[in-house]
Amino acid sequence: MSQYIQQIKELFPESEIINLSFIDDPKYLKHQSSQIARLVPLKPPGFLEKLYNIAVHTLLLRRWPLQVSVFYNRKTHKEIKAIIDAEQPEFIIYDMVRVAEYWTNGPNQKILSYDDLLSLRYQRQLQWFKYIPSVFGGFSNKLPQSLKRLTSLKFVQKWLIAYESRLLLTYEKRVAGRFQHLIFTSPKEADSFRQTVNHRSCHGIPMKFDPDLLKTEQRRNYDRNKLVFVGKMDIPHNSSAVFYFCEHIWHEVKLKMPEAMFYIVGKNPTKEVKQLEQKYPDVFVTGEVDDVERYVSDSALMIAPLLFGTGIKTKIIEAMSWGVPVVTNPVGSEGINANHNEDLFICTTDEDMVNNVLLLLSNDEVNDRLSRNSIHYVLSHFSSSVTKKNLKLILS
Repeated sequence: MSQYIQQIKELFPESEIINLSFIDDPKYLKHQSSQIARLVPLKPPGFLEKLYNIAVHTLLLRRWPLQVSVFYNRKTHKEIKAIIDAEQPEFIIYDMVRVAEYWTNGPNQKILSYDDLLSLRYQRQLQWFKYIPSVFGGFSNKLPQSLKRLTSLKFVQKWLIAYESRLLLTYEKRVAGRFQHLIFTSPKEADSFRQTVNHRSCHGIPMKFDPDLLKTEQRRNYDRNKLVFVGKMDIPHNSSAVFYFCEHIWHEVKLKMPEAMFYIVGKNPTKEVKQLEQKYPDVFVTGEVDDVERYVSDSALMIAPLLFGTGIKTKIIEAMSWGVPVVTNPVGSEGINANHNEDLFICTTDEDMVNNVLLLLSNDEVNDRLSRNSIHYVLSHFSSSVTKKNLKLILS
């Protein structure tokens, strides 16, 4: 959303942007963009309304996915409608499908940003339960406390995630017709969904990155023993990736490169993620850091052994934009039309991943080549001029 706001102001400098938002943590409000004219905090549903929504709309009527039920507040909907009636905005952007129920009738152009197909992401989680402490990740904090305890049980989680995936799949398709425009982070997912729902305006707008081309003209300084993983560490696809990497890949890397160090960078690490420091040698869990780029840029490589996921993995594009070589797998590279062994390494087996990690740790020439190529790839496919085109098409 920060990117959309920035690009809207670039395309239409006189536009006024009002942000209606649920505030998870007030400490982040100090980072609010100056391009936002006004912020209106929204009140989430209370305990009883959440229970009612879940019991009636999710379990009985099977009309709303669980995450819609725990975000929908009838009074907040009336407040949103009153603000829209007063402001008469030309465009309204709904950020993620979980707030689609706040749709309000009127002449405004309405845009739903799906981000990724959550139904597909949840469906893919089902085969990797061994590596997932909690399938709901940080989202579980939105549940009523009594349900939160219940959803900590593995068999309940498995049933719920399968149930939620089916509800989401139906809901994602049903609400599409309410909106004039649909946005995904992955052009590949946008194309697939456009055909599924037969929507005339469905676009992929990936995150934009404008790397420094000068970095390709000088040799990168990095720690030849350091590799990193980056991500919010209470999200299932991130935590499962580091569990799998430590269990299947890290031991083999350490046998050949005893000095190697693995840094897990990202906020909200669960207790299971923190325990990796004690369980495996030279694994470091940093938690939230002030400057992610500084932690990543001096690494020999970034690892992204994702077991499941959807859309474009922004962490991979971001690392490539900094000139940090990436080792991933077909899940991580999905939606990224980059070349194996030229722009990044895409590994189909654990052995491939071990070998390519060792190659980047030990071979400066290969490391430098992938570093330069990754920057050029991002410039060609994810720079501002490339990603802004579809947003301009929608707003025009």
